Amino acid sequence: MDKHIGLGTQIIVRNDKGEILLSKRSKEIGFGEWELPGGHIEFGETFEQCVRRECQEELGIEVKVSKLISVAPNFIQGNHYIVFVFLANSFEGIPENKEPNVHSEMKWFPEDKLPENLFIASKHAFDNYSSGVMYKSSEE
Repeated sequence: MDKHIGLGTQIIVRNDKGEILLSKRSKEIGFGEWELPGGHIEFGETFEQCVRRECQEELGIEVKVSKLISVAPNFIQGNHYIVFVFLANSFEGIPENKEPNVHSEMKWFPEDKLPENLFIASKHAFDNYSSGVMYKSSEE
C-alpha cells in the first residue's frame, strides 16, 4: 500500500445568529460524526479555491474566505492528513445538503453547544480556534 499525506481544507461558516454550520458524515471513516464544510485539495488548487469549491459542491453556497485559523495533522485509521481551516467572512445562498451520499444531514449549532461527536479534523480546528493558537504540536 502506497502511503502519502493528504491535504485538505475546512471552513467555519456562521449564519446571522452566529451559529456554525456542520454536516454529519456518511462515510466509513468518521461515520455519524459532525464536521465543518471542506474536503481534499485538488492538484493546482489553492487552499482558498479548494474551500470555495467544496462549499459550492457540498452546500450550494459561495463563501468569502477571511483568514487561516488552524493547521492540524490528523491521523485516523491509517490515513494521514494535514488540514488547513479558514474562517468565512460571509456567504451567499441557502445552504442545502448537495451530497447526501457523503453527509446524512446538516445543521446549524450555537458555538457554545457544538456536538460532542466531532470528526477529528473539525475537533482540532475548534480546539485551535478557541484557544487562539493556529497550530499545536502533538509532541508537547
